[in-house]
Amino acid sequence: MTSTDGYRDLRTRVDRIADDLAHLHRARLVCRPGCAGCCVNLTVFPVEYAAILEDIQAAGAKPPQLDPSASCAFLKDNLCQIYQHRPIICRTHGLPIAFTNSDLAEPEISVSFCPLNFASLDLDEYQFGADNTLDLDAVNAELAWINTEYEPGHDAAPPRRIALTQLADDLK
Repeated sequence: MTSTDGYRDLRTRVDRIADDLAHLHRARLVCRPGCAGCCVNLTVFPVEYAAILEDIQAAGAKPPQLDPSASCAFLKDNLCQIYQHRPIICRTHGLPIAFTNSDLAEPEISVSFCPLNFASLDLDEYQFGADNTLDLDAVNAELAWINTEYEPGHDAAPPRRIALTQLADDLK
C-alpha cells in the first residue's frame, strides 16, 4: 500500500455513498454540472493534496488555469477543471451531510445540504438519519487519521493544511 492508498480507499467509499445518496434523493437535488454555488477555495490535508497531485500527474492532465476572481480558482465557466480528482469535501457538495454541531449549548447532530436542494420539502415532516445522509464526522475523523499516518510526527493541532491552488504551481 502506498502512502496515499488509504486516502484513495476512503475517497472511493465516499464516492459510493455520494452516488447512493444522489440516487436516493434524485428528485430533490437540483445541483447539476454548471452549478457552482457551493464551490470555494479550499485547503486540504497533505495526504489529500499528494494524492490529488499524483492522480492529476498520472492522468497526464494539463495544469489548470486558475481564476483568482472565481469563488474557487479551479472553476472555468462554472465547471471544475479538476473534477475527476477533486477533494472529498467537494464530492459531497449538495448532499445531506450529518455532523455534530458544537456551536449549540448542548452539541447535537445537525444536517446540512445545499440550500437549492430539498427546497420543496417540508423539513419538519422529513426525517434525515443514518440511512439517508453522509456522516461527515466519521469521514473527517478517518481522513485525519489517514493524514497522521501519512505524516508521522506531525501531530500539531490543528494539522497542517495546503492550499489546493498550490496544484497550479506543482503541476508546471
